[in-house]
Amino acid sequence: VKATLDALKEDGLYDDTIVIYNSDHGGVMARSKRFLYSSGVHCPLIVRIPEKLKHLYPAEKPGMTVDRLVSFVDMPKTWLSLAGAEIPNTYQGTIFLGKHQEPEPRYHVGFRERADERLDCVRLIRDGRFAYHINYMPYAPAGQHLAYLWKAPATPAWEQHHREGKTNEITGRFFRPRVSEEFYDNDNDFDNVHNLIDSPEHQERIQQMKVALRERQLALYDSGLLPEKMRERRAAKNNVTIYEMVRNQDLYPLEQYLDAADLALERNESNVSKFIEQMSDTDEGMRWWAVVGLHLLADKAPQSDKVHAAEPVLKRALNDTHEVRMMAAWTLVKLGKSDDSLATLDALLFSETTDASNHIMLHNVLDWMGEPAFPLVKKYIQNAGDRQGQYGIGILGRIAELNGW
Repeated sequence: VKATLDALKEDGLYDDTIVIYNSDHGGVMARSKRFLYSSGVHCPLIVRIPEKLKHLYPAEKPGMTVDRLVSFVDMPKTWLSLAGAEIPNTYQGTIFLGKHQEPEPRYHVGFRERADERLDCVRLIRDGRFAYHINYMPYAPAGQHLAYLWKAPATPAWEQHHREGKTNEITGRFFRPRVSEEFYDNDNDFDNVHNLIDSPEHQERIQQMKVALRERQLALYDSGLLPEKMRERRAAKNNVTIYEMVRNQDLYPLEQYLDAADLALERNESNVSKFIEQMSDTDEGMRWWAVVGLHLLADKAPQSDKVHAAEPVLKRALNDTHEVRMMAAWTLVKLGKSDDSLATLDALLFSETTDASNHIMLHNVLDWMGEPAFPLVKKYIQNAGDRQGQYGIGILGRIAELNGW
């Protein structure tokens, strides 16, 4: 920073230049980059405005802190506004500095999607104090092994500590499947450790933030309510881009998907009959959320007669699209019905129709499954050949390494 400021002075530009200093979302530390906790989304921002441009000061004098929600999405509009440049009407965000400053938004939203070889889908909405998260893939731990993330020695050391049974409910949570929703008070719990989603005193605020998040998802055409390859396939079939597809309600009925996702994430056995009916929907996206709902219930209550009543539709789903097929197979394994399920996953592993995107998903599913998938993992490691996909056999290779195969 000093070198940059010195260069501006040497070039005679120091008194005419607005200097902006900010970080991105963090480096390789766990719970920083790619995570929606405060440690990942609360980033530093320092703006130095020279004396001759003091009419742009956002506060009374230099050195003061401005208490305003600012997001990276606000920056392009703000910098163009300060420069007097035209702002494209497609730009999102609000201008937070200068004479064209816009009102502060009540909320900011964030998202987490696939990171390299690891799948996830989380949405976040924050105001100046509180944060609400919805985990659309709660069956996957937040702390999934990621080659990039595990380069920091602290992360594998933490994982080993967990594998040795030395973590507690809080310190081991990172490596376990998640709850469907999280709610944090950032003023009193900046590290987002104490989930207040069931706190009676916060229910009104939680509901307000859930409504606001849904409104933003609809306004922004949230494309993450379908598995990645399902999106690609549907767009290609209709000869449109994904950008165009999600803006067409006939191709991407987002409100229906949001409703279906909410139902699945409830983990309520009274919804089983709805899921069974939904498994016959002509829309593969609706079938996807039905099988997710059944999976979460199979995990919660594997002995439940109500959940076992879904076995026929789950077995039928073993011939569905690849994504639905994978989740149905895993769900049946949860219910103790492994033979046909593992055979289905085995066939997908070596099928020529399983492309790179679905191979990544399949490798993730096998990792999440744990021990029941070990025979398939061993077979794949021994016979993978060219069927390795963009990220090689890293996920399954690591399972083999951890188990000494």
